[in-house]
Amino acid sequence: MAVEFTQEVSSRLQADHSGWLTTVARSGQPVPKLVWFYFDGTDIVVYSMPDAAKVRHISSHPRVSLNLDSDGNGGGVIVVGGEATVEATESDPREDGPYWKKYQADATQFGLADAMGDYNTRLKISIDKVWTTPTEG
Repeated sequence: MAVEFTQEVSSRLQADHSGWLTTVARSGQPVPKLVWFYFDGTDIVVYSMPDAAKVRHISSHPRVSLNLDSDGNGGGVIVVGGEATVEATESDPREDGPYWKKYQADATQFGLADAMGDYNTRLKISIDKVWTTPTEG
């Protein structure tokens, strides 16, 4: 299902550097986890360690959401939902040009550049829902 993105949604998905990926555990408990992500104009890409709970959750319950922060006043919230899949394993995020361009400086700043190779499971979220709250101004 193709989703049309407003300019605000598209811009935020491209510019924001972190979001809360919510997966669902086997028990049915929603589990939010802060992640780095890349929006390619259609889908969201997230890299994960292969043994992370979110990878197991997605195999059992592929419906997920990604929440972006508000403007600090309760407005400007953007949430996208869709189906997540494990798109690739043994996929080094440092070799994913657009993703690494977005996060190389952050990874270096936080001392994670070498460790990023451990996040070698590529998840893809095919977006089919968008929820927003108005931005003030």
